[in-house]
Amino acid sequence: MLFATGACLLALLATHATAQDPAEGWMAYAVGAIPEKYERITYITMSWKVGAEAKPGFAFYSPWFGMDPADNLNLVQPVNPWGGDSWSMYTEYFQWSPEHNSNSDPYNVKSGQTLKGAIEYLKDQDAYNLTQTIVETGEMSQQIVKCQDGKKFTIPYVVYEKVWSCRHYPPDEEVTFTDISILCDGEDCTKDVDWQAKFKDDNCNFRAHIDSPEKIRITWSTDSASKYDGYTDEELLALNNAKKTPYFKAHLVN
Repeated sequence: MLFATGACLLALLATHATAQDPAEGWMAYAVGAIPEKYERITYITMSWKVGAEAKPGFAFYSPWFGMDPADNLNLVQPVNPWGGDSWSMYTEYFQWSPEHNSNSDPYNVKSGQTLKGAIEYLKDQDAYNLTQTIVETGEMSQQIVKCQDGKKFTIPYVVYEKVWSCRHYPPDEEVTFTDISILCDGEDCTKDVDWQAKFKDDNCNFRAHIDSPEKIRITWSTDSASKYDGYTDEELLALNNAKKTPYFKAHLVN
């Protein structure tokens, strides 16, 4: 079985160190293209309902939206991870080279609560303000991320990430991102973004659906067969350690 030996795991991590987005472990995702006349995305926001509770276990995965510069090496994202027995929310920045990761403070969230994520460009700092808010309580997680070497962020994403056997995913089999609003160079470009539905790791029939410029869904099947059905929990934990976030490391240790 793959990843059963230390040598295989080291080879995996070495591959990840030189990789870029879309990363291994992304399943269904939507990727957008802004008109060429614009320099950067200056604001993007979306809302979604926290999914139903899944079966308790080791599984760690997340729906999220975010964006990258043209080289796909600097991902800013409000995230909503399932951590094996509960949902949480925070914001994350992952930089592929040199490798760097930062997370804002996590908050627990409940199924059915509404999350509103936002990423706003701060011109005077050449940075982005990342926020994730629980609408019903007003609790907000936030961090400011400097643009590496003046990079301009132009590629928006909506993603479901981390691969497990299908029974581990939420039984409602859908997450819907709504109230999508995007500004390019300060102008409303929401309806001008060319969204495409794609998938990287074909698992559990995860698929993205572009319903409109303001609404994107990701669906899946918990009854499907998966190529990961034969993996042990330990092998799946190693496989899904693609971004090696602090949250994931804590989950792996525990």
